[in-house]
Amino acid sequence: MARKATTADGKRQNAAKVSPRPTSDLIRFEEANVARLGLISVQERIPESFVSWTVDFHVDGRPARLTCDAVAKYGGVPHGLDGDVATAIIDLYAEAGSPDDGTVRTTAYQILRRAGLDTSGRYYQSLLQTLFRLRTTTYTASEAWRDHGRGHWTTATFNYLSELEFTSDDEATELSSGSVLKIRLAEPIVRSIRARYTKPLDLDFLTSLERPQTRAVYRLLDARRYDPVTPGTLQPTLSVNIIEWAEACKIVDRRSNKIRATLQGAHEELMLRGYLEDVTYEGRGRAQTIIYRFVALDTQPASPLIEALRTYRVSLPVAQKLLTDFGEAHVSARLQKFEALIASGYKARNRSALLVDVVRDDQGKYTDVPQVAPQRQAPAPASYMPTLDEVASEDGNLEERVEATMKTVQFLLRERMSVSEYALLRLALILGRLDHARVTREATRAKREGQLDDFVTGLLDALQHVQLEAS
Repeated sequence: MARKATTADGKRQNAAKVSPRPTSDLIRFEEANVARLGLISVQERIPESFVSWTVDFHVDGRPARLTCDAVAKYGGVPHGLDGDVATAIIDLYAEAGSPDDGTVRTTAYQILRRAGLDTSGRYYQSLLQTLFRLRTTTYTASEAWRDHGRGHWTTATFNYLSELEFTSDDEATELSSGSVLKIRLAEPIVRSIRARYTKPLDLDFLTSLERPQTRAVYRLLDARRYDPVTPGTLQPTLSVNIIEWAEACKIVDRRSNKIRATLQGAHEELMLRGYLEDVTYEGRGRAQTIIYRFVALDTQPASPLIEALRTYRVSLPVAQKLLTDFGEAHVSARLQKFEALIASGYKARNRSALLVDVVRDDQGKYTDVPQVAPQRQAPAPASYMPTLDEVASEDGNLEERVEATMKTVQFLLRERMSVSEYALLRLALILGRLDHARVTREATRAKREGQLDDFVTGLLDALQHVQLEAS
């Protein structure tokens, strides 16, 4: 997975916007017990005193309990970015063929990349703290762990990681990009994965979400959509008591107004990104019920108008909802108004958000926009590559535009190009020999249509011409 720019709290910047995909399109998975129980707090920061928690609930009408006991010196209970790292480790384990001993051999750099996190120096220190928390924290799932092989609920006590070894480049015993790790997952987790007690995982969408808390809430919501006995059909809605949900999310302050405030940011991002249709609350105080309604993913081919919206990184579910709510004539007219607005020099921090706002506007906020929009180019096939004399023209300085394009392309292409080929691409973008916006757009379309190999062929051919001209 390509490196993403990430702030101190784990928030992505300029990351490619990836739409949720239908379950039938997913090839990755996560262990269903871990996903459903929510072993890691959704909170990005926790009090130093938060070193244990206990949650009581019911499974198939029987009482069950989940407890967590952590070591204070490693920062309390697992939380925040720990969930991203844990998901990455399981994905690397599955990619290695799910060996029966539960061992994952990898590097610190690969874990950060797979988690969608930045690979700058300080993140290796954060990664080490996360690994120590996952190694030393003890969980006990009393009558709450599904033994899928035997078909019943059981009790399991474990550390998320049962073994951790790593190399270090210096005497400070810190991790670095060259650190090699040997990690062994907990035996109950390994047994579940090998018994295929798993649920599909949309890893591309997960790692594209901006905040650790949003990603944690998404993981928990996505797990609760599946039947705990036979994970299969997705449910269209989920209703849960607000206090029970706070316990599931491992939120420290259990006052109803604080719970709502803690979850608000995650709810907003998941609605904006087309995963949730809406979130409503019924009742008052501790008796409130949170009702989540999920967006139904459409597997039918998108219309040309939807493709035009997605060119500006509007997610597929959001684009579909705009057409359903406003009709094609309205959306088409507002799309032209948006393009005229951009052509007039309007500075948009987030173009996809601006486009959605222009379509939804019923207050005349954009009445002064010029009515004549520039001609749109017809969508090009996924294997299309921009000509060598196209010059970038978007907002922001050149370096920011180039880096944003590189992050997107590396995220989508991964190992399809070598380090030297990525370096040549960056040079071509800086020199203006390739148009960064079009490269990003066509790479995204190729990913969506399953034609990345054809796209790479065309890109490498264009880069060869750039290299010949430079020599």
